[in-house]
Amino acid sequence: MVERRVQVREGWSAATWLKSREMGIFLALLVICLFIISTGAREAFLRPLNLQNLSRQIALLGIFAVGEALVIIAGGIDLSVGSLIAFSGVYCALLMAEHGWPLLTSILAVLAGSAFIGVVHALLIDRFNLPPFVVTLGSLCMLRSIALLRTNSMPVPVDLEAFHFLGNGRVAGIPVPVLFFVGVAGLGEGLMRLTPIGRYLYALGGNEEAARLSGLKIIRIKMVAYGLCSLLTGLAGVLYAAYNRQGMPGSGVAYELNAIAAAVIGGCSLSGGQGTVLGTVLGACILNVILNGINLIIRHNASLWEGVIVGSVVVLAVMFNSLRQQRR
Repeated sequence: MVERRVQVREGWSAATWLKSREMGIFLALLVICLFIISTGAREAFLRPLNLQNLSRQIALLGIFAVGEALVIIAGGIDLSVGSLIAFSGVYCALLMAEHGWPLLTSILAVLAGSAFIGVVHALLIDRFNLPPFVVTLGSLCMLRSIALLRTNSMPVPVDLEAFHFLGNGRVAGIPVPVLFFVGVAGLGEGLMRLTPIGRYLYALGGNEEAARLSGLKIIRIKMVAYGLCSLLTGLAGVLYAAYNRQGMPGSGVAYELNAIAAAVIGGCSLSGGQGTVLGTVLGACILNVILNGINLIIRHNASLWEGVIVGSVVVLAVMFNSLRQQRR
């Protein structure tokens, strides 16, 4: 625990930042951007509209990727985030379109419900000693099925400009989801670096039994990790629905893999106890820049190459993290 605190305090110095994993990830992001610019896609990539759309997509992914990172750092995994995005978006739309709830009340209700789902995950995992993979995989199936059944597999349109603004609006030229993302990233980084909760999450992921013997309330820490993950995923679901101007029960398919990929690329270890929010933010940037570059460079059947390239990047990131740990 003492060593972890020293690492957290030193993480703010310029010298430590230059030697950090995050600096390496940032340099990798810079190299990828320079490569795209050096190709025939330079003009399309640097077009203001493309950069705005790219920043919006980074923000939407990054919001729930940060939540996924908290769970991974704590030694768990959450496979339900893709389905929860669809579920929360659909129910936010239903509350406004069918029940006439005000915008803010609908969002708060959805966020509360999403956080509750995460708390239930933590309770099932801790009290019944169930694997996180099994619990969240069950939620992945159930939440999407509930959304499909409730809407008869049809989207739920919302005719409310204030709602559309959350996903498509701009403030001083900055897409609104980016502002949410900056707030989430800042609060998440502060939580992990400056509060006891952050140290507890690292301790839990590093060695759960040791954390338990040291007197930490394991169930409470897991509730925080899974609750925050689902809360942020619910927020992302609302923003995706606002971006699409409707709740879509089929949205978010395989987004859990993107969230895990962003966290892993950002330096999170799937065995727990390692990773940062800042690294995850950079991982989300790398993942979306690669996807954007694929579509600009490979114009024919670009979507068919996405899985190959992104999968290769994830495997390389895991290999790099493993080699880094072995050198310590």
